[in-house]
Amino acid sequence: MEEVVKEETRICLYPFLSAASKHVEESGVTLEDLISSAVFERARLRGKERIIEAIKGGAVRKPAIISNAQAEMELLSYPCARILVSCIGDDYLIRRYALSEAKSAHEKILASTGSSSDIIYALSEEFGIRVDFLRLPHEREQEQVQMPFVDYLRFAANLRDKRWKLVNRGLEKGRVKLRKSEFVRIIQEAIYERIKKDLPLDVPADICEAISRYTVDIKKELEEKRKKFGDAGFESGSGFLVKDPSCFPPCISYILSNLKEGVNVPHTARFAVTAFLLNMGLTENEIIETYKNSPDFDEDRTRYQVEHIAGDTGSVRYTAPSCATMRTYGNCVGNDEICEKVSHPLSYYKWKLKLEMKRKKELPGKSKSGEKDQ
Repeated sequence: MEEVVKEETRICLYPFLSAASKHVEESGVTLEDLISSAVFERARLRGKERIIEAIKGGAVRKPAIISNAQAEMELLSYPCARILVSCIGDDYLIRRYALSEAKSAHEKILASTGSSSDIIYALSEEFGIRVDFLRLPHEREQEQVQMPFVDYLRFAANLRDKRWKLVNRGLEKGRVKLRKSEFVRIIQEAIYERIKKDLPLDVPADICEAISRYTVDIKKELEEKRKKFGDAGFESGSGFLVKDPSCFPPCISYILSNLKEGVNVPHTARFAVTAFLLNMGLTENEIIETYKNSPDFDEDRTRYQVEHIAGDTGSVRYTAPSCATMRTYGNCVGNDEICEKVSHPLSYYKWKLKLEMKRKKELPGKSKSGEKDQ
């Protein structure tokens, strides 16, 4: 009996596994049951909860499983969540949800004791990664993993930190050496890609309508999240608008948009946007907030980098790169008429802000004139 519970627990905590899909198919639960039967109301509510947890905190809670019935509902909440996400059909939500599920699995594996190698082996096999463990004598924490470099490149391609570049890794006979915790990070990337690739599912309109009472709540949370992260502008710590994002140059707007959407951006782009926002007067904490959707977000590392650019850890406070430098690193996008007249992103902002202020000053006059004409 304990073995059965253990297996149920494993697949419900890692519901993206092919074994989990097979279990759901063999359970006899139909799509109609899942979206309308009162028996599965808990699964639907938990599915909605998974998505809201992803929106709010960037991670999906992994509850303690004490029975097969609880494991079953937790497992079924995963397809419910995928259906709900698909009905909403928002690209940002899809990435946010997939990343949150992957991060939660990553944290669960790292927190496992004793059996962590078992689940790592299982996941390696699931994703077709040939892996060997190399345990160094008397150094359990330094346990290493070897994997073929072709598999490494397949999953590390979107990891932007320099330490993930192949030239910075130990490579021997075509195999890359990693610490066990680093390999688990590679597994996270594989999980993220698997969850994201099939979304959104092709869900019939009548099914989306039947579960609209759940999607309404999710859409509300999504809107609140977007407001918080500056769709209406950046706010200072005192709560009032200090900068007008509509006046940001195309390159900075593009990088910020990618950060909000949870897209990994290169180091040169991160440096550029961080220096720009610091030069604009945003606080370090406000800038760190803009990075929280990043797949590789690490608050301590991000804080160190922001503080370094701000000059807190050295004698140099950096200025945002010039337009020429932005072009050199491939970070110049969407040139407009103002771009042709300036040589620096900060100059762009000042120029466009003046034009915007002038336009706003002229509007009341035009309005009064229009009233007189009438």
